[in-house]
Amino acid sequence: MQGKLPGYGLLAALLALSIPLASAQEQRIRTPYLEGWQQVELQVMEGQAAAFPGVYWIAGPTERKVVALTFDDGPNDSNTLALLTVLKKHGVRATFFELGMWVEKYPQLAKAVLADGHVIGNHSYDHPYSSRLTPTALWDNQVAKTQGIIKQTLGFEPTLYRAPYGEITDEQVKLLGSRGLKVISWSVDTRDWLAARSFNGDNMIERMALDHINEEAIVLMHDGGGPRQHTIAAVDKMITKLKEAGYGFVTVDELLGVPAKLPEAPKVEAAAKPEPAQAAAK
Repeated sequence: MQGKLPGYGLLAALLALSIPLASAQEQRIRTPYLEGWQQVELQVMEGQAAAFPGVYWIAGPTERKVVALTFDDGPNDSNTLALLTVLKKHGVRATFFELGMWVEKYPQLAKAVLADGHVIGNHSYDHPYSSRLTPTALWDNQVAKTQGIIKQTLGFEPTLYRAPYGEITDEQVKLLGSRGLKVISWSVDTRDWLAARSFNGDNMIERMALDHINEEAIVLMHDGGGPRQHTIAAVDKMITKLKEAGYGFVTVDELLGVPAKLPEAPKVEAAAKPEPAQAAAK
């Protein structure tokens, strides 16, 4: 969907041409591993990016001075609209990885995200640990189920999928890739899920992002999963400072040069019914 922000399409086109595609960067996570929080080990995620090039992404493929802000676990009736207001204030489009269960419950919020020109990706139906599911169960009960809900609500199926907790097996990556989906992780985890517990959480989130930002970073944040006032405040400050540092902002599909929506399945026309036989002449 074309965004409502004036002139943004031209900006994105100019950014896409600013550095040759041959200038590839390594797919690696810039924020350190956090012990004791059941995180996926960084080398596992980086290994999957190396094993599935073009399907599994941690950051953009080159070194343009742009970042992609991403938000998980919405849409949320307490946070999403406030976040949209901040993004609109700064003229920034982002990527929202939404849970099917919440799109189902808050369809108008999902429509508001799309109406503001943001991109919507699939984040499963109810946020399971993927490794506890077979590839078929993950597809049927989580990914395809959510694709159907988004299709019914917004009229399309996303190409972008983010695994809950960043946890996904190689076989599941293969299956999603065979269905035309891109698995999107991150190079910068702002840890807003942890900072939400702190009175100065917005400063913690902002500092984590700015200390580890990289060209073509995919930045992980959340608009769902709990109170996100600190995230919203941090985004407001962070965007200003990133712009001052010369960064532009793109959505994940623009970052990777892929479509945001799966193509429509070709419609199968019903076979023409044979003409009724003429009555035999008497």
